[in-house]
Amino acid sequence: MITRASKSAQPYRRRRLFSALLLWVTALGLAMFSGAAISHATEKAFDPTRGERMPVGDGAFEVAGVPRGPVTIYTYRPASASANSPIWVVMPGMRRDAHRHLAFDYYDTWQPLAERYGAILLVPEFTAEKWPGVWSYNFGNVRSQHLQAKRWNETGFYVVEQAFRMAAGSLGSSRRKFSIFGHGAGGQFIQRYVLHAGCGMIDRAVAANPGWFMLPDSQYRYPFGLRGAPIPSSTLARSFACNQTLLLGTADVNYGGLRNDPEARAQGKTRYARGQFYFARARATAARMGTPFKWHLREVPGIGHEASRMAPAGAAILAGRALPDA
Repeated sequence: MITRASKSAQPYRRRRLFSALLLWVTALGLAMFSGAAISHATEKAFDPTRGERMPVGDGAFEVAGVPRGPVTIYTYRPASASANSPIWVVMPGMRRDAHRHLAFDYYDTWQPLAERYGAILLVPEFTAEKWPGVWSYNFGNVRSQHLQAKRWNETGFYVVEQAFRMAAGSLGSSRRKFSIFGHGAGGQFIQRYVLHAGCGMIDRAVAANPGWFMLPDSQYRYPFGLRGAPIPSSTLARSFACNQTLLLGTADVNYGGLRNDPEARAQGKTRYARGQFYFARARATAARMGTPFKWHLREVPGIGHEASRMAPAGAAILAGRALPDA
């Protein structure tokens, strides 16, 4: 027989049971979050500035002396690597929240590719907390939103170059140039880096599925074109001579969330269309300048805006191999 007292106690017991369950779920979530945050706790930290050598397997070091704060560089060194092994830099995409450790997504995708091709892998962690928004990351932090030029050591481009120098120095590498891949926002970073730096330290570059582009002429104002942030014609000519590949997924035609300014819409409706437009525009600009144009346009059939599925094609290009079957 259930008494009135026992009936009144039931909701209390339920509340206690619910509270206990909530605490357990919260604790489990925290444990899972902590596990995700330290999923690469096996990497060995090293300091190239103190002469420490990059470890075989997973490693990490920091590029210091950057006004926005140190940038962590995650590394992978195959056991088979030699002093002549290529050095690859892989740039993360749009989602860069520190607590999500999105750099690990790219690291996990590219580590087996680096192992396959015998390449040294560097994955910079440009967190959104230190490098917020497109002006800081996608555009390389070369100009303020008022178009004021910044010092080179304030740019993301400097961080990549310094990471390469430090990694190469720690390995006694004979390499004087690195290869670089980026997808989405990372592809935008590379597209702009090639134009701003004239490809001086790049061996091969692959910009995969960027959302839109800085056009290599002065029809539009920066950041859509060069007006207001001029790049010398000599630098532009060197950029056209770069071994850069624009890598497009033929199914990257979902235009939801794409930048929708009139200048961006003029490049096309989808990422795939904008990539075709940009390549043709760059080739025409190089022809008007009378300078060699050594860029390449490659397509990956049936793949949309998917960084992990674009990676094998990107790695093959960095390695100078034929594109794998999709």
